Amino acid sequence: MAKILLVEDYLSLQQIYRETLELEGYSVSTAVNAEEALELAKNTTFDIILLDLLLQQSLGLTFLEAFDVKKHPKTQIIIISNMFTNAALNKALELGAKHYLMKSEITPKELAAAVRETLAEMSKKNRQDEV
Repeated sequence: MAKILLVEDYLSLQQIYRETLELEGYSVSTAVNAEEALELAKNTTFDIILLDLLLQQSLGLTFLEAFDVKKHPKTQIIIISNMFTNAALNKALELGAKHYLMKSEITPKELAAAVRETLAEMSKKNRQDEV
């Protein structure tokens, strides 16, 4: 069962995304800010982190900088945010995010599909690395 960390400060969205992902069979932990997410990531290896960039108490980019994706090669970062600027996109990708999804343009089911696709990509890469 894939482990997902959902970093989202709007509790209604957090609940909708969490329930959708749990119905897909994933184990989902949640955080409302960068500090809480970092604390959870210290004790658990997540397959995917779904990260909002605009959090009430912190920024998602703050999390990415502190998390250091290079130290967590088995964890994929998917940005889910309504904040879209070239600077934010470029910084997120530079810090290791694999995908950048606009919340206003995706449904919860489409988010679950993006998670499935990312997990499939990871599985394929792991199989290739073994060969």
